[in-house]
Amino acid sequence: MKKIIPICIIGILLCAEFGATALSSTDPKIISENNVGKAEYTHTVFVEVGTATWCSDCPASNTAWHSIYEGGNYNFEYTEMVVDKNTVANARRNQYNQYSFPTSYFDGGQFVYPGTSISAFQNNLNSCGSREVPDLVANLNATWLGSAKIQVDFGIINNDAVSYAGNLRVYIIELQSTQWRDYNGSWYNHAFLDFAFNQTINISVGETYSDSTVWDGATHGYPGISSENIQVILAVFDDSPHQGYSHPPSGSPFWAYYVDETIAATPQSNNTPKKPNPPSGPTSGIANVEYSYSGNTTDPNGDNIYYLFNWGDGSNSGWLGPYPSGTTVEASHVWSYGGIYNVKLKAKDTIDGPWSDPLVVQIAGPDIELQNVKGGFFKVSAEIKNTGDVAVSNVNWNITLRSGVFIGKQTSGLNLTIPANSSVTIKSGLIFGLGSTSIKVEAWIPDGPSTMIQRNGDIFLFLIKVNP
Repeated sequence: MKKIIPICIIGILLCAEFGATALSSTDPKIISENNVGKAEYTHTVFVEVGTATWCSDCPASNTAWHSIYEGGNYNFEYTEMVVDKNTVANARRNQYNQYSFPTSYFDGGQFVYPGTSISAFQNNLNSCGSREVPDLVANLNATWLGSAKIQVDFGIINNDAVSYAGNLRVYIIELQSTQWRDYNGSWYNHAFLDFAFNQTINISVGETYSDSTVWDGATHGYPGISSENIQVILAVFDDSPHQGYSHPPSGSPFWAYYVDETIAATPQSNNTPKKPNPPSGPTSGIANVEYSYSGNTTDPNGDNIYYLFNWGDGSNSGWLGPYPSGTTVEASHVWSYGGIYNVKLKAKDTIDGPWSDPLVVQIAGPDIELQNVKGGFFKVSAEIKNTGDVAVSNVNWNITLRSGVFIGKQTSGLNLTIPANSSVTIKSGLIFGLGSTSIKVEAWIPDGPSTMIQRNGDIFLFLIKVNP
């Protein structure tokens, strides 16, 4: 155990990067672990270990805690807070007024043990595990999204007879650090990286407190972490202050807030929902009539599903849901214009799945095409054809010529009506110019289908020749 005289704390920490250490300790190192069966605890105990890379006594603690945890005989989770390398860990250490290195804090400070003793660690775990706690039940899911991103979802149910107030902390840790080694050059185990949540909570009787976030390792300085080496730990601390000391039974005082519930999870890769079949519904219809379509799929992880219909006309249904995996969803749509539309469906949980193959829907109604762009004396003409089964009105059009034109660069028309399966010819105004030009013809229905043709041309004073 490294004891640090309070008046020298600042100086010792400032010297840490230069290899400074505290005075030698006669505290016991690692004591053989008892071979006992896993105890029945009132809750999973949580241990935070304040440690530093410059501390020569800290490797013993690193090894001891890893040995106890891997033995599987005690119901607890733990994390090593490497305070000289991690500012978030150091801020948490300061809440305990840590006096020496290493120091282990059991259940938020119910017990504080400076130094390393496996038997003391085991006894404190058992004592914490026998403490009566409120009836809280937590669930925790961690989903690996790739690129060092983890989605964290949790819920805490208050089954107790009174409301619960406290503090929630969700710890992101590396099972074996890829960031920091202890004084002996060994990688830290269960090294703390950051909090996904650190906030006060209030849960009424019978209610559930839940939340979700995506923790981005790259943003927090850990872009190289991998899913198989990460653990997420949720710990619920009460709001009742208990007097604690940094070096029991003395040392700097602090307020301890005991842990009442702990749960851990390892990130699971998220499998997107399966590709849906094409939507079911009518394959033909007429414009301005509402039609309904349905579809479903399943999620390999059993997650709830959101659905999105693409109507093939530039619009979609918006995300619908969430629905339980396998539930059929239905949505309706009205097409304003005739045409052939590819209706598709896709699903997502937290990540979008693939689009379905399309359901081809033919809608009778206004639909226009441009054909037969021609030149002539002083003029350019084109044909607008209504290929739909109903008359179309309010058709607008432009004929535009660019370089080489002195007179008549643009001619426009508005509110043209074209009967079903018929066409009309549009013509430019008087055009006069010399040389080569580009010709653009466009026609459209406001908020409806549009079409455009572009051609090159030559102007020989009065005659305009349109190239194919």
